[in-house]
Amino acid sequence: MWKILSRNKGKITGGLIGLVAAFLLIFAWPIILVGFLIIMGVFLGEIFDILKRAQIRIEEILPKTSEKKKEK
Repeated sequence: MWKILSRNKGKITGGLIGLVAAFLLIFAWPIILVGFLIIMGVFLGEIFDILKRAQIRIEEILPKTSEKKKEK
């Protein structure tokens, strides 16, 4: 039996890691979901900030035509 265990250490380790991951997903999925949603919110916020800065730069380069009419 020890020979079989020593020859298959990788399979046994992988199986145990998979078992632990499965238990984490079963019992701790709300925590994982909250963490995932927080990370997604941060990334979306960063994307919105980048788009807002790009919009401001474009408006500086190409001002709106209504602003030109008001100046005349």
